[in-house]
Amino acid sequence: MTQAVEQVDDELLNDEPEVVEDEVETPEVETEESETTEEETDEIEVHIEGESPPPEEDEQVAPQWVRDVRKTNREQAKKIRELEAQLNTKPQPQAVVVGAKPTLAACDYDEDRFDAELTQWHERKRTADAEEQKKRDEATNAQKAWQTKLDDYGKQKSTLKVRDFEDAEAQAQEVLSVTQQGIILSGADAPAMLVYALGKNPKKAKELASISDPVKFAVAIGKLETQLKATPRKAAPLPESAVKGSGRAVNNQTLERLEAEAMRTGDRTKVVAYKKQLKAKV
Repeated sequence: MTQAVEQVDDELLNDEPEVVEDEVETPEVETEESETTEEETDEIEVHIEGESPPPEEDEQVAPQWVRDVRKTNREQAKKIRELEAQLNTKPQPQAVVVGAKPTLAACDYDEDRFDAELTQWHERKRTADAEEQKKRDEATNAQKAWQTKLDDYGKQKSTLKVRDFEDAEAQAQEVLSVTQQGIILSGADAPAMLVYALGKNPKKAKELASISDPVKFAVAIGKLETQLKATPRKAAPLPESAVKGSGRAVNNQTLERLEAEAMRTGDRTKVVAYKKQLKAKV
C-alpha cells in the first residue's frame, strides 16, 4: 500500500506540477488581482467643467433587439437630416447664357452686325467658361478640405478611448442642425471629444442648439472646448469572492477529475495522496 501511494505521488508530481503550484500561490493571485482593480483603465471620461457628469449606464441593460432598434432609428434620423439639408440648400446663381453662335445668315448677311454679334458671343462664352471653371475649382477645393476634416474627425473618433461614442454622437446629431455640426467639424480643435461631450450632456447640447446665429454658435463652441476635461476611467472592482476563489477553482477541477476516476475504478489512492500533497504544500 505504501509503495502504491509513493507511486501515485510520483505520478502527480510529474503530471500536475503547474496545477499544484497555482494552488500554493493563491495568495499571490489575490494580491495581484487586488492591485489590478485599483489601476486605471485605458478608457477616459469626458466632462464639461461646471456641468454635472451624466449618470453611467450599463451597456448590457438593454437587450440586443432594443439596441438594434435604436441603431435603426439613428440611421433613419440621419437620412432625414441629410434630405432636409439638401432641400435647404441655397439655389445657385444663374449661369451666363451664351446663346447660339451667330451666323452671317442670321444677321441678314450684314457683315458689320455679324462681326459685332460674334465678338459679343465670344465674350459671353469666355465669361461662362471662366465661371464654370471657377465653380469646379471651388467645389474640388471645398470637397478636399471637407474630406480632410472628416478624415481628422474619423481618426479622433477611433482614438478617443470611450466605450459609447456612437450612441453619444447620435444624441448630439439629433439635437444639432447640419450647419451647427459642420461648424463643429470645421472650427473645433477636438471635434470628436466635443461631440461626445455634447451627446453625454443633452441639456448643454440643447442650449447650444438654440443659438441660430452661426457666428455666435462658433464663439460658444470655442468657449465650450476650453471647458472640456478628460480623466482616466477607474476600473470597476472585481467581486471579492471572484478574487479569492480564483486559485481554489483550479484545484477543485483537479480534485474533481481524481474523484471521477476513483468512482470509475473504485480506487481512491490518488485522491488521498493528492489531498495529502495539498496539505503539505500549504
